Amino acid sequence: MKASRLELGRHDWAELRCGCGQSGSHLVEAFGRLLDARSVRETVGYTLENHLEVQSMLFEVAPHAVPVMLAALGEDLHDSVRRHFLGMLEYLVAGESHRSEVEAGRPDLAEECIAAVREGIVMLYIEAVSGNTEAAFDILEFVDEDEDRLAYYRSVLAARLG
Repeated sequence: MKASRLELGRHDWAELRCGCGQSGSHLVEAFGRLLDARSVRETVGYTLENHLEVQSMLFEVAPHAVPVMLAALGEDLHDSVRRHFLGMLEYLVAGESHRSEVEAGRPDLAEECIAAVREGIVMLYIEAVSGNTEAAFDILEFVDEDEDRLAYYRSVLAARLG
């Protein structure tokens, strides 16, 4: 059993609005395919782009997807999936609610995504140390309120890599 699968099962995705105009129910399969992928070929046709966000405009499914992706970063992921999740996390913390979400009473989706990332911030620091350092720091710049910690990690990792 994997934490990412448990996080995925915590929500009724069918009750959430998706960027593609449907309910979020199809995201369970998309996440499942991405989490199980062992090659790029296995990810073809399964993406979170234009579902969680469209051009950094966020939809209701976005903050619910954050803990799934953060949990997955601690698991065995194909490199392309790891990069996809990190890219999506950056879009989510830097985005803003789509106009339709504002009208539906969800104007704070970016803040919700940031709060969700902060709950699992240690996963991004682990990624910075052992994975895609710059992608992790790109997200941490938006979410970590502890500037001293961020600066410390940056300096130690820069010295190690440089």
